[in-house]
Amino acid sequence: MLKVNLKNLEILNKRFKFVLNKFRMKIKILILILISISIVSSNANALFPSDFDYITANPTVVLGQNYPNPAKNKTVINVEFSSREASLKIYNVLGILVEEIIISKDKKSIILDVTEYKEGIYLYTLEADGQKITKRMTVKNK
Repeated sequence: MLKVNLKNLEILNKRFKFVLNKFRMKIKILILILISISIVSSNANALFPSDFDYITANPTVVLGQNYPNPAKNKTVINVEFSSREASLKIYNVLGILVEEIIISKDKKSIILDVTEYKEGIYLYTLEADGQKITKRMTVKNK
């Protein structure tokens, strides 16, 4: 049978407080990481203008939301434009160009292979007819 005395209770209490404080610290670190990700994501919107600004400017340029989203292995992006060709650029949240695809006028959907992309948030921009439209995509390969 286990003997419980005041000294043993004090030792258990100290250990519990130590573990609890360690757990609280990990939660605080996790919250800081989530806040930094949120700041980077919001700054990415400042780097790349939103598609709302451009839809009214030229309704002949259309960039669809990728599906499925989140993307796993492959995703489809529908596009419409009137120029001979356009470019679709994919950026990571730091604004680094990951891939560029030149699209001919007759192509209406792009099947994008994301198996080599790291998991995370990406921005893709369609540049056509002097316009830019940007949308957000999430990649989850696991």
